[in-house]
Amino acid sequence: MVDNRPATPRFSYKADRLKPLRAFCQVIRLGSVSRAAEALFVSQPAITLQLQALEREFGVRLFDRSGRRLQPTREGEALYALARPLVEGIDGLEATFRAEVSGLDPGELDIAAGSSTILYLLPGIVDAFRQRHPEVRLSLHNVTGAGGLDLLRSDGVDLAVGSMLDV
Repeated sequence: MVDNRPATPRFSYKADRLKPLRAFCQVIRLGSVSRAAEALFVSQPAITLQLQALEREFGVRLFDRSGRRLQPTREGEALYALARPLVEGIDGLEATFRAEVSGLDPGELDIAAGSSTILYLLPGIVDAFRQRHPEVRLSLHNVTGAGGLDLLRSDGVDLAVGSMLDV
């Protein structure tokens, strides 16, 4: 049997890389395993195991011990520079998402058109639009002649419907 798969390296999915990176960032930020464990509501051995797993995975020492305080190695500082924005981004994701969606304005669409267009051409189009986009506020402006074009040019409306003869 011939293997036709491309000769690219296979990477196993790291199921939960966030926990050890979060622990690592807290240890650097707070300066000790015990303070990081307290901040993350886990045991000190759990933090130590996560740090050891990261060191095994990357094949480097991430900390030097100086008494009870841990000092990041050059590799530890490099990993922290990469991991910190990721961890902070994930940890703040829910709040950022809620702020984004709560501030969304469904919008408004202002249309300028003559009375015959509003009465005969637009009703079906407006009904279909409202069914697809019920959150959008729709305003029709009854204008005559080139008035729609003037409103469009002055940003008074978003769309003008009319005869090309009026242009």
